[in-house]
Amino acid sequence: MKVSIKTRIWLTVFSIVAVFTLFLMFFFPLQQEKYFLKNYNLEVENLAKTVALGVKIAMTEQNFEGVQTALDFAKADKRMRFVALVQNDAGTEPVVLNIYPENYSWVPAGTISDSLIVKQAPFDGGELKGNVVIGFTTDEITKNMKDIRLTALLVSLVVFAFGILIGFWLARTISKPVLALRDAAIKVGSGDFSPRVKEGTKDEIGELSNAFNKMVTDLAAAEEKVKKAQDQLVQQEKMASLGQLTAGIAHEIQNPLNFVNNFSELSVELLDELEQEKDPEAIRAIIGDLKVNVDKIQHHGKRADNIVKGMLMHSRAGGSEKQKADLNLLIEEFLNLAYLGMRSADTSFNCAVEKQFDPALTPFDMQPQELSRVFLNLFNNSFYAIHEKSAAEKAQNRNFSPHVTVTTKKAGDKILISIKDNGPGIPDDVRDKIFNPFFTTKPTGKGTGLGLSMSYDIIVKGHGGSIKVDSRDGQYTEFTIELPLSS
Repeated sequence: MKVSIKTRIWLTVFSIVAVFTLFLMFFFPLQQEKYFLKNYNLEVENLAKTVALGVKIAMTEQNFEGVQTALDFAKADKRMRFVALVQNDAGTEPVVLNIYPENYSWVPAGTISDSLIVKQAPFDGGELKGNVVIGFTTDEITKNMKDIRLTALLVSLVVFAFGILIGFWLARTISKPVLALRDAAIKVGSGDFSPRVKEGTKDEIGELSNAFNKMVTDLAAAEEKVKKAQDQLVQQEKMASLGQLTAGIAHEIQNPLNFVNNFSELSVELLDELEQEKDPEAIRAIIGDLKVNVDKIQHHGKRADNIVKGMLMHSRAGGSEKQKADLNLLIEEFLNLAYLGMRSADTSFNCAVEKQFDPALTPFDMQPQELSRVFLNLFNNSFYAIHEKSAAEKAQNRNFSPHVTVTTKKAGDKILISIKDNGPGIPDDVRDKIFNPFFTTKPTGKGTGLGLSMSYDIIVKGHGGSIKVDSRDGQYTEFTIELPLSS
């Protein structure tokens, strides 16, 4: 049976539109729901860890008001259904020490429910050990998914309607413009919304060209709506990366707090000696020791303050305001946090870190919150890569010395930042895809595929710079960032 060119053209366009319509109606909402649930779970888990950390610090210092303050931090979230402080000693049943709302029947962590997500995080307050249990409602996810499904349905109907219209128009005419239109439709069906049909004639072909161009414009607008929905996933990715650092941040804060406590106790003893001392020389010596102690207390206090500020900077949404900041200090701060985060995950992890910072680099206008996310993501990737390679080399009884080099350099009106590791490298066949959203080379559950995509947008769109990757499979990976000083 001979099929006419009109029929073939119509069937081609119809098939493309049908496939794209099915994608919008079924596949995309399903993927969005998976990402929403995954990142929502991470957000609840991170909140539980943060509250547990506050409870631990407060109990260690016997600051019971601090325990209530930590619980109040969770209460501030409108999505919270309950937060409980549960004592869980070995060999005994869990005992609820504090719960909000009062008389709420708390649900153990891991309970599967369509309307509730429950997570817990352990705390060790010395004599008292247990868990912080938090329950969050899934109403927000349900609402978001309803909106996405409705948008997908409406867009699908628009796409299908325009596709059918174009198919009939194409079937009525056999000419070169029609074939060109068919080729353009194929590109649109593959997700490329840039093609436009030349509007040369004023007959039916010209009208068809106008209709096609309008359809592509509508599809591009629909694509923009989809991207806005994905912006929510970006914020959840930020919180997920913060969760990876929780243990490292706790360790890093504990050290300066220990110094502050020790030097404070020593200063109290020196003051007691000062009250009893009569010799002027001895008094001057004690005062000198007190000054040294005060300087050390101030130094370590500022250290803890900077760590908390860095954590808050990374967790906040937005951060598009530009301000003068020291790039070298920003990089060093998040390099240390990333290293401690990896060390907390694996205490055997060790890596030589070489810092080559340009001393001529002075503070300049930037978005420090956004850039901190870029550096944290790149440092986490480097440490993860050399950790994986180290494990593989150890399994083969081969020597391997993990090494990461971080370089900053002022070059005229530009700043160059290089982050290089001697990890396994990036295979050639995936190197061009690493900045694509949701693409990751890590195993399932280890990465969302949003980190490098988000970093690319921050550098290129937010600062007018560029980010490039150079890698040799099995040898090294180097990311080079170029930022204009006039950005």
